[in-house]
Amino acid sequence: MFSTDEDNIRKEGLFGSVFFETREVREGVIGSSMGVDNPVALLVIFAVLFLLVTVAQVAFHGLKQYRAELIRERSHS
Repeated sequence: MFSTDEDNIRKEGLFGSVFFETREVREGVIGSSMGVDNPVALLVIFAVLFLLVTVAQVAFHGLKQYRAELIRERSHS
C-alpha cells in the first residue's frame, strides 16, 4: 500500500465491503483511513460462515450419537 508512487490510493477488500485509503495530508505526511463501505456484503459473509459452522456442529453431534449407538450395540453382544 505504502510502496506505490501515487499519493492518493484506495484499496477495497472483502468484495468491496471494507476499504483502506491513504492520502497526502501535507508535504511528506501521509494519512490513512479505513472503514466499511458496504455492510451488506459483510453480513452475507458472516451469515454464510455461521451456517457452515452450524452445519458442522450438527454433523459432529450426529456422528457422535451414531458412534455412541455403535459402542452400545457392541457392548451388548
